[in-house]
Amino acid sequence: MDTQDVTESTEEKVDAAPEGEISESERTILELKDQLLRALAETENTRRRGQKEKEDALKFGISNIAKDMVGVADNLRRAIENKSENAAELAEALFSGVDLILKDLESILGRHGIVRIEAFGQQFDPHWHQAVFEQETQEHAPGTIVQVIQDGYKIHDRLLRPAMVGVAKAKQQGVA
Repeated sequence: MDTQDVTESTEEKVDAAPEGEISESERTILELKDQLLRALAETENTRRRGQKEKEDALKFGISNIAKDMVGVADNLRRAIENKSENAAELAEALFSGVDLILKDLESILGRHGIVRIEAFGQQFDPHWHQAVFEQETQEHAPGTIVQVIQDGYKIHDRLLRPAMVGVAKAKQQGVA
């Protein structure tokens, strides 16, 4: 039995009973029961509406960045379609085109709070970096990042992907 049925049933009981047969306390109980059922129905509707909004946010939350990325795809397509008979001209055009597209992509990511983690020359931090290897060296202090294999990114203040790095370690003395 849903809320509508219970409410109608409650109203029917109140209306069907002769005036003197339902005491004031029974009438109050029936009215309170009706109010409770309406409040429960409203709570359930609010919960369903919230769930739907959450699902929509997950489903369509990337719309803004997706619109920007479509422009990058268009630029890449134009770069591929740009053909030249001269290999040197083609190479130069492709290089400059890819460079512009990369700058555009970095700008788009920045507008959406996604930034590259500067790692080279920094002190290794396991919160932002993933060490892939250690390299013995006297040129850098131990724990310094000496090579970036793959850039890391953060979105606002949260890690999106750690930078994969090579880290300096002290050269062992006397090892032949």
